[in-house]
Amino acid sequence: MSLFKMSVSVINIIIRMQREFLWGWGHEGRRIAWVEWENTCKTKEESGLGIKDLRMFNMAILGKWKWR
Repeated sequence: MSLFKMSVSVINIIIRMQREFLWGWGHEGRRIAWVEWENTCKTKEESGLGIKDLRMFNMAILGKWKWR
């Protein structure tokens, strides 16, 4: 993640796993997302959960390498 740009499919798989962990409960097939994913990626000061947006985080790390 810190050396190469992540593909969109890999990012989507990781985001799906994060969502299933956060909102997955019970063994029933139906899950309710109580909050939009964009709101969960906001900082805690902005009343979010502070989960990092992987697309932006990957670009920030790559920018750090380029800056060095």
